[in-house]
Amino acid sequence: MMVYQIKTFLGTSENAVKSQIYVALINYLLLQLIVRTIAKKKHAFSNFVEKTRICLCFYLSLDYVCNQIDAKSKKGKPPNQPKIEFQKDLFSSKT
Repeated sequence: MMVYQIKTFLGTSENAVKSQIYVALINYLLLQLIVRTIAKKKHAFSNFVEKTRICLCFYLSLDYVCNQIDAKSKKGKPPNQPKIEFQKDLFSSKT
């Protein structure tokens, strides 16, 4: 399924609308080319597009974006800590 992500057109003339459609099509084809040539794992295309959109301003390599960054956000696990054991109250009269 091809999704162009065009919500509104920036221009009103026929040339502006065609240009925006062509740019969206070129963007889609370039992203498909990157996924098919660089990515070592299978990803959902929408997840890959979202990752590239987020990572674009960080100047990361395409190999790093495709293969090192997970699509899922992982919940942080608290570090392993020893269990706290409560000692008997030394001052109570109960034994």
